[in-house]
Amino acid sequence: MPDRRTEDSTRPRDGGTPAQDRTGEEQRLFGPSAITEYLEQVVAQLRDARGGEPSTSIPALAQADPERFGVVIATADGHVYEAGSTGDEFSIQSISKAFTYALALEDLGVEAVHDRIDVEPSGDAYNEISLQPGTGRPANPMINAGAIASTWLVPDSERELRRDRIRAAYSRCAGRDLSISPEVLEQESAAGDRNRALGYLLAAAGIIEGDPMQALEDYFAQCSILVTCRDLALMGATLANAGTNPLTGEEVFDPSTVSRVLSVMSSCGMYDDAGEWMVRVGLPAKSGVGGGIVAVLPGELAVATFSPALDRHGNSVRGVLACERLSQDLDLHFTHTARVSRSTVRADYPIDQSPSLVRRNAEAEAVLEAHGKDAVVVELQGDLLFAGTEAAVRRVREVAVEASYVVVDLRRVDVIADYALPLLARTRTELHEAGRTVVVVATDEDLVGTFEGRPPLEVFPSRAAAIKWVEDRLLEEHGGPECTPARVTPAESELLSRLSPEDAAAVRARTVERTWSAGENILRAGQRFAGIHLVVSGDVSMSLRTPAGERVELQILGPGTSFGELALGSGDRQRVTLSAITDVTARVLDPDALAALEQEDPPLALRLWQALARDGYERADQQWRDTAVHASATDW
Repeated sequence: MPDRRTEDSTRPRDGGTPAQDRTGEEQRLFGPSAITEYLEQVVAQLRDARGGEPSTSIPALAQADPERFGVVIATADGHVYEAGSTGDEFSIQSISKAFTYALALEDLGVEAVHDRIDVEPSGDAYNEISLQPGTGRPANPMINAGAIASTWLVPDSERELRRDRIRAAYSRCAGRDLSISPEVLEQESAAGDRNRALGYLLAAAGIIEGDPMQALEDYFAQCSILVTCRDLALMGATLANAGTNPLTGEEVFDPSTVSRVLSVMSSCGMYDDAGEWMVRVGLPAKSGVGGGIVAVLPGELAVATFSPALDRHGNSVRGVLACERLSQDLDLHFTHTARVSRSTVRADYPIDQSPSLVRRNAEAEAVLEAHGKDAVVVELQGDLLFAGTEAAVRRVREVAVEASYVVVDLRRVDVIADYALPLLARTRTELHEAGRTVVVVATDEDLVGTFEGRPPLEVFPSRAAAIKWVEDRLLEEHGGPECTPARVTPAESELLSRLSPEDAAAVRARTVERTWSAGENILRAGQRFAGIHLVVSGDVSMSLRTPAGERVELQILGPGTSFGELALGSGDRQRVTLSAITDVTARVLDPDALAALEQEDPPLALRLWQALARDGYERADQQWRDTAVHASATDW
């Protein structure tokens, strides 16, 4: 089978389009993920690594093409990234031991299995003929003696023989029906005298009861099951996902079983190289003389490699190098895992559900309502180590299938691994080449230098500022000049447009024009009511101070908006400060003019108050909807 370079997940998310379909659309639009491209680089750079030879234990292994090499990462939620010879089948060999041991634990329980198989590292080769003095138990289930005992412990069922039950368990982990190679099975049986010696030694010690021959033939059969590198990764992902296959959702093993299996893989899975492996790679793993290795980072992912040339320990030369490389590059070592177990993607939502602080006119609001879903905010949190970075890259690509703009909010991210930003930067480049725009919200402006390419990355200090920038782009693309007027008449303002032209003209006649220079305070918090201000031109910032003295911007007001009237509902005192961002001109209905209107034309004053109330309710409704968007992503 030719080399494949894909990333895939087949489980639907959020009840929507199947993830496999979305992934296919992502690849069509953006090409392979940055993570897939990274794996391709690893395969290309390690392909020339030499040393070792394929196993000579049976002809099928000895004749394997030593140039084949594949690497797969499968996440605990079922997303797969692969590069190289990931679709070529090979016999699972000793990797089977971990999964048969798990099946025995499921069938009989920990105590019954532990009575016959210990969990201590042996320090010996995998096929050493030896049992523990005194107990007669194999040292652990990852050497041949322990594996043969594990196979014997798996009973036949009423409808299936032992080997069929074992094959079915492996198939449930892989998410597809696996088969036994008759050719490999025949050769394993023909070359199996050493294992037969182990079987009879186990029978003599009372570990296996009765004739061991059927258990031995079943052991040969389990080693002869054909898998691909992708299959191994999904089998490992089932262990990473606490025993549940992340694609099918089927629970294959109990979480307590998985915990014990991974513990034994940590200390014994790589034979007499297990100690060095844990220091250099730091992941529970199991290798096989067929050239495969599967390594598991619990709760996050599995790595699988395939390359037939083996070292003196019986482990794949390129496979070990690839696992070391991934562990070091991506901080996969168990001592480097994220400090907090929580979703990296805190929330994602279109900007029409959480617009900027800018109050827009009716024309602009109509355009943003129609096109607001063309821009999506993705909020990230926690530690951006590999699992978090992978989830972030995947989600950004997913939302960009439908959205032209993606706002990535990094302000809640605590730790960013060295490799995380280059992967995000590469993703930004892929999206840009497909006509998408990615902007970032972050407190560190130095991020700009990390995201190379043209145009330069836009980095904003707040989500509101980023969304305003995106809204302005959408209005430029889909709206006319009426959406962003530089100057409006009072009658065109949000407030007075709620009145009849005659009423608006009557109110306007009672206003006076005032101007402020950029940077000048217009109204201060605590100041008495100073009138209703109708912005004719310029931009105004509404802000307040927190108890700690920090300034928080609440809203940006442009031409056609109004301010100052909220003081009427708070004891005639301003609760916020309003400052001119640019030079500002406004028409002001001052307190004396408002009082005169109420006395001289009560019906008009009532209609003005009704317009103020409607305007206030609409603003409150938008703020509630914005709060709901963020509250839905909060752990209560």
